[in-house]
Amino acid sequence: MSGNANPIYSRQGSLQGGTVLTLAAGDYVGANSNNQVIFIADSTNGGFVQRLRFKALGTNTASVARVYINDGTGSQANTVLAATTPTGTPSSSGGFLPSATYYARVQAEDAFGQPAPLSPESTGVSVTGPNGSISWTWTAVTNANSYNIFVGLIPSGTNLNGAEQVMFTTTTNSFTQTDVIGSGMLTSAGNLLNNNIFYGEVSLPATTASQTAGTVDIDYPMNFALPPGYRVIVGLGTTVAAGWMVSVIGGAY
Repeated sequence: MSGNANPIYSRQGSLQGGTVLTLAAGDYVGANSNNQVIFIADSTNGGFVQRLRFKALGTNTASVARVYINDGTGSQANTVLAATTPTGTPSSSGGFLPSATYYARVQAEDAFGQPAPLSPESTGVSVTGPNGSISWTWTAVTNANSYNIFVGLIPSGTNLNGAEQVMFTTTTNSFTQTDVIGSGMLTSAGNLLNNNIFYGEVSLPATTASQTAGTVDIDYPMNFALPPGYRVIVGLGTTVAAGWMVSVIGGAY
């Protein structure tokens, strides 16, 4: 009988790249945007997580890591945080914007295409047309793969599905708007997940960094098979300074 030519983890390596956690999620349902997706099972064959490894990156206060399983069928946890309020600099040239006051919100997206919550709304930016343009800028979001910027003529206030409806997309933390014809429309406010199972938690001790003593490694055993598209999500109970690197020992079938 011939041997099995295919490894058990045939689609992904057995060590998944690490995610750094620093900010408190502070909930037991996984709905806070500070919870991070750290593993996604293969969309065809599913996957298996043997354990999670937490590596302290330096000096931290004590915290706790909370682990969730997400079924992948609805809105997901964000692996990036919300962007800061965008700032717009108007110009009477360089585009085709008519005279008006414009408002904007920004939404970061991660490498998996999951959107973060929308940023706060910008102040109104008055443009003198008919050849106007606006240079929109905001602070770069860690691990963001792209940004959607939604622009409108009426402030939406606290309504996340408000007047900023026309969408533009960029891969950097700036965008020059030259017209009012975008690539899409606002249909979602970047929902947080609502389909998690609270799997468990592990205590993370206070740590110190020095040149003569290594920081702490903590392994959290799971030995858990995941159906296709399911995700493992982790959040911290307390904000820490240096952060914890979370790696997954597991892979796809």
